[in-house]
Amino acid sequence: MRLELAEIVVKGLNWKRIGAWCGIIAGVQFVIITFTIMLFYPEGYSFLENSFSSLGLSVTRGIDTPQNWFMFATATTLAGALSIPFWLSIRTVFTETTPLKALSWIGTILGVVAGPLLAGVGIFAGDVYPAQHGFSTIYFFLLFSSAIIIYSIAILLNKDYKNVYSLIGIIVAIICYTYVLVPGFGNAAMQKLAVYSLVLYSAFQGYRLLKVF
Repeated sequence: MRLELAEIVVKGLNWKRIGAWCGIIAGVQFVIITFTIMLFYPEGYSFLENSFSSLGLSVTRGIDTPQNWFMFATATTLAGALSIPFWLSIRTVFTETTPLKALSWIGTILGVVAGPLLAGVGIFAGDVYPAQHGFSTIYFFLLFSSAIIIYSIAILLNKDYKNVYSLIGIIVAIICYTYVLVPGFGNAAMQKLAVYSLVLYSAFQGYRLLKVF
C-alpha cells in the first residue's frame, strides 16, 4: 500500500506535469492579480481607455502607488518564471521526427527568452524606466507570439495533437502581431486582448498537457 502511494506521489510530481501546471498557474495568477489592481485603481480604472502598463506605475494620477507596481511586477515575474518550465515540458511532446524536434526546440528557446522579458514589463515601471519597459513589452510580444506560431506548426505535424490547438495559437499570435506591428491597433482595448490572450494560452495548453502526461 505504501509502495503504491509512493508511486502515485512520484507520478504526480513528474517534472513534465509540473511544467504543465506552471503554464496553468501562470495564466490564472496573472488574471487574478491584474484584475485586483484594477479594482483598487485610484479614481477608477477604465478597461477600454487606460493602458495595461498603467497598472504598474509607481505614481498614478499624482498618487504614490508602490503597491500597484509591486503587485504588477509580481504578476509579470511569476508569469514569466512559470512559463519557462511550461515551454520545457511542451517540447517533450514533439520528438517523433527530426522536423518536430527542430520546431519544438526553436519554439521553446523563443518562449524561454520571452519569460524574463515579461518579468521586465512589470519590474521596469513605465513612468520610471520608459525605455526598458517599452523594450521588454515589444520583444516579449514578438518572441512569445513567434513561439506560439512555431508550436502551432508543430501541432499540425503531430498526428496525436488536435488541430484546434494550432488554430487557437495562430489566432492568438495574429492578435499580438497586429497589436505590435499594425498602426492604429495599439489602443488600450487591443492591448488587453493581446496580453490576456498570451497568458491564457499557456493555461489552455497546460491543461492539454496534463492529459498527455
